[in-house]
Amino acid sequence: MLQSLLNRVQSLSPQDGHVLVAGDIWIHQDQCHDLHASRPEFLQHASAAGLALGLADLGLSVTMLGFVGDDELAHAIERPLEAAGIASDLLHIRQWQTFTDTALDSLARDENELNAQGRRRRRHKDERALPIDGMSEYEAHLQNRAERYMRNASAVVLVDYDLGSIAEPRALVYVAKQLGIPCVAVIGNSSTLNQYAEADRQLSVAGLGLADAVGEIVPSLSHVMDAIS
Repeated sequence: MLQSLLNRVQSLSPQDGHVLVAGDIWIHQDQCHDLHASRPEFLQHASAAGLALGLADLGLSVTMLGFVGDDELAHAIERPLEAAGIASDLLHIRQWQTFTDTALDSLARDENELNAQGRRRRRHKDERALPIDGMSEYEAHLQNRAERYMRNASAVVLVDYDLGSIAEPRALVYVAKQLGIPCVAVIGNSSTLNQYAEADRQLSVAGLGLADAVGEIVPSLSHVMDAIS
């Protein structure tokens, strides 16, 4: 089932000491005027892709891991990441569309709606439930890659807007602690806050622009910044 919906992506061999940014990627739909821009406006917010770009601008070696659709928007995200020198492992879900801010609006409207199994529904912009619910093969795929990339990372930034990319936050935080690397949790939805209680830093990005969010993360990466200065 996984291979029928997930395009094959070769796993990366990130540079030693890289900063791993993993989690939810979404774009501003009403800002998709130029899909070929080198620094597109639709990524200038604190989703995983925007944060990866912001940290790379500081001279950090960054690896980006997350889900996108199998569409033109996915390629529009990938191009600026590659141009910025970011090692991007974007997992393309076939027959699916990249998340936009309408997905976040839908989550806010239907926060208390449950599906037939009693789970909160994660909705996409076309109102279909994303096939990332519970510990599915999709989530396991991202989880395994994240753990692999953390082995030679200097820090990890987990980005969670409750879109379903990160299945077991506590497990990833635990791995970071076992490896002795800082773990920063960037939270876009307060309902996920308690799952990152053991992270070294919890950052709520509600109301924060991209520059401010990057500025809040940097103190947790001081050892990495010192190494490149």
